[in-house]
Order: sequence, then structure tokens, then C-alpha cells
Amino acid sequence: MIDAAAAIRARLMLARACAWALLVAGWIGIGSFALLVAPSLSSGFALVALWLFALGAAAAVATRGGVPPGAQRAALLAGAAAAAGGLWGTVHGGGLGALLLALAGWAALTAMASGVVRSLRITQSVAPTPPIVPASLGALAAAFFLGDIGDLPALALRLMAFVTAVSLSLLLLQARVSVGASRKGCRAGLFDCSLPSWPAGAWRDVMQWPTLIAGLVMLPAMAALPLMAEWCRADAVAPQTMVLLHLSAMFGPALVLRRWIAQWSMRTLASVCAGLLALGAAAALWAASPLNLLGMSAAQGAAWGIAWCGQLWAPARRGRQGASPLYAGVGYAVLTLAFGVLVDHAGARGVVLMHAFFGIAAALAWLVADAARLWFRRRNLAAQSEREVLARAEPGSG
Repeated sequence: MIDAAAAIRARLMLARACAWALLVAGWIGIGSFALLVAPSLSSGFALVALWLFALGAAAAVATRGGVPPGAQRAALLAGAAAAAGGLWGTVHGGGLGALLLALAGWAALTAMASGVVRSLRITQSVAPTPPIVPASLGALAAAFFLGDIGDLPALALRLMAFVTAVSLSLLLLQARVSVGASRKGCRAGLFDCSLPSWPAGAWRDVMQWPTLIAGLVMLPAMAALPLMAEWCRADAVAPQTMVLLHLSAMFGPALVLRRWIAQWSMRTLASVCAGLLALGAAAALWAASPLNLLGMSAAQGAAWGIAWCGQLWAPARRGRQGASPLYAGVGYAVLTLAFGVLVDHAGARGVVLMHAFFGIAAALAWLVADAARLWFRRRNLAAQSEREVLARAEPGSG
């Protein structure tokens, strides 16, 4: 017979998987509709930015505690209905208005899923392990339902079935969860306990820059994934392959190596992230199409996953307790808008240049930090040697 604690752990894992599946499928799915329905690339990216802002704002409400169970259930159903109805309307003449409805509904549903995760997480007597396994399962489920993201009518039907199934699952998982327990703090970034914000002052340490830059890589990669899938289709690479490769790179290495990553030093983590980011930049700049996009996506996706895993496992690298998801949502939205302007002006070259910039910046930061470390070590050794010489030269020292 399964005890109560094991049942809560199982419910938490399933809720986390549902929440991550919603986040990944929403980011790629809403982005696919936005970039194809919007009148320009920059406006399409603006819709993705609006979705990220709406997600941060909704999560700030859904995860702060005190939301009655009945209101949670109603919000889950309303979010799913709005998302499904908006998607249906988008491919049946509803245009931008229907897409905005889908955007709002999906953001609300994802935020409420994050609230269910939080409620289940803090009902446990001990802190659960980082959500690497359920996040990977959620990403796999998202990849299955996304399929060919260029076929919007079929994609709409799959995503409608997806939000229906996930919302019903969350309703069952949310049952009998204590409301009062959710008043405790959480290391919240954009997505409650799943996308942690950076520790205060992290950017003052240059050795952490490769890890922090790796955490930024997912933003342009996820936003531009529908475009990259279409570009790869022109080179006989199926969109499903591109999506699966990207998500596998993001979550596969973190899933397999999570126990080792937990023991890495900050320098080891930064070195691995810098190497992968630089490898992705080299592929983006010099490999032939479509290997440039595939190699860039695989290497820099892995860099993000390893950085994310390292931040989750190491308490010193986690975000601050109680940080509002709204701040992260605003930051992600602003960066998405800027990236959209770049891609609108430069096209595929803009995507390549952005990812090349990340790789070069990470490699340079690692070189500067390592050179500084060696210089300080040599200076300390020289100072120590000088002290020893002076000590031997003092009268009576021998």
C-alpha cells in the first residue's frame, strides 16, 4: 500500500511534469502561431513577449498563496477553455483577436499549474529534489503534442487536446491540497520553483558569467525555434526533428548528468558552459546549412540545461527566496522584444549572430576570469616567497 508521503511525491512529480509541459508547449506553440499570424516578425516576437509578461503576472498571483481551491479549479478550467477556444478561432478566421485569447488563457493555465506545483511542494515535510526528471518528462510530452509546428490547423487540434488533458490532470492532482501551506516562500523566478532567478550580485563575479549567459540562451532559442524549424524544412529536415533535437539537448544532458553536476565546482560548471556555448557559436558561424542551426541548437541547448541543473542543485546559485515571477517575466519580455527587432532586420543571420555573441562572450569571460585567477595565484605565491626570504634574513631567524 502506498503511504501518504509517497502519494504526495508522486502527485508532485506529475504536477511538475504537467506544468513544464505547458510551459514548453506554450512557448513553442504560441510562438508558432504568433510568428505566422502576426503581420511582421517583430510583432510576432512582441506577442511572445506579451505571453511571457502575462505568464509572469499571472504566476505572481497564482503562487502567492491564499487562493481558494474552488477559485483554483475555476481558473484552471477557464484558462484551458480560453486557450483551446482561442486556438480554434485562430485557424478559423479569428485572426489576431483569437490568438490573444489563446495567449491569455495559456498564460493563466500555466500560472495555475505552477500554483498547484507550489501547493504540493510545500505540503511535504522535506524539500523535494530539483524538478529535472519531471521537467524532462514534460518536455518530452510537449514535443509529442507539438509535432509539425508549421501545420497550424493540425497543431491547433493537438494543442487543444493537450490543454484539455493537462487541465483535467491538474484538477485531479490539486484535490485536497492545503491552501494555508502555500504562504511559505519559494525560490521563484519566472516559473515558481522551476526557472530560478539569479542570486543577487552574481554578475559581479566574472567566473559566473558563462553560467549566467547559458541561462539566457533559452530565450532566443525558444523564441526563434518555429523559424529555425521552417528554415531547416527547406533543407529536408522535418520540423519535428528540430523540435525534438532542441528539447533533447536542453533536458537530456541535465537528466543524465544531474548527480555529477550537483558536485561540480563553480569553475567546472562555468568551464563546461563556456565550452558548449563556444562550440555552438562555432557551428553557427562556420557550419553549412542546416548543420549550423542544428549544431548551434544542440550545443547551446545543452549549455542551458547544464547551467539550469547546476543552479538548481547548488543553493548558493539559486534565486532569492520569494522573488516575484513578475520581475522575471518583464525581463524575459524585454529581451524577447529586442531579439525580435534583430531578427526582423537581419533574418536568419540575426539568430546566428545572437547565438554567436553568446558563445564568444562566454568564452571571453572564462578566459578573463581564468587569467585573473592565475595572476592572483602568482601574486600570492610571490608575496609568500618574499615573506619567507625576509623571515630568513631577520637576525636570529637561523
